[in-house]
Amino acid sequence: MNQEVAQPPTLSVLLAEDNLVNQRVASALLEKIGCHVTVCSNGREAVHLVTQGSFDLVLMDIQMPEMDGLAATAAIRALPDSAKARIPVFAISANVRAEEVAEYKAHGITDILTKPLRADRLKNLLHDRGAGPSAAADLLDRVQIAALQEALPPAKLTELFGLAETSLQESFAALKSGWKAEDPAQVKAAAHRLAGVARNFGFLALGEQAARIENAASRGEDSAGESAKTAALLEASLGALPNCSPPAKP
Repeated sequence: MNQEVAQPPTLSVLLAEDNLVNQRVASALLEKIGCHVTVCSNGREAVHLVTQGSFDLVLMDIQMPEMDGLAATAAIRALPDSAKARIPVFAISANVRAEEVAEYKAHGITDILTKPLRADRLKNLLHDRGAGPSAAADLLDRVQIAALQEALPPAKLTELFGLAETSLQESFAALKSGWKAEDPAQVKAAAHRLAGVARNFGFLALGEQAARIENAASRGEDSAGESAKTAALLEASLGALPNCSPPAKP
């Protein structure tokens, strides 16, 4: 009896690369392992295509004309559509010193692929993304939420999550006020509160974002450009939250 072998899902990849030869090499490697590839030549085009299209991930060259890869990634993270703002963006770069990697991630880069691109690295990356990006998985700490569900009755948990939402909204309002007043101390305090509540209630990505803002304020850096991304993460996190019923017993 013939049995059908399950095929891995085809992933839609946006490749942002200004060098024609590199475009062709990367496209060939991606197509060989079953991807549908859309190519653009600068960061501005990449932001436009993410806004208008539907992709599973972006491979982003760092050095490009008109808008470089870091600026393009920051613009994607600030998109009002929270699903598009969370798309995985992998930097393509030959520069992978620790300080450069830190800068890339501060701009919202998911991870780094070193040049030259190799088929095995791309295959491993796409295998990790196998079923396509899962927004809820990226947003929520399922272990923490399950622990809360186990420890508390549904009515109490619903009440606490309601209080958490109020606290998060208030902390974000204080954060925006601090940015507007250009007050690093207020920004740091508000981000600290936001990070603490987010982590306690399993809002993983929001907690990480708030911690980055807190650290930036500690260094005296302006993080007001993170407002749209933080607002999108807050909205998406609350929308992704599962119901407060305890998990089913095996």
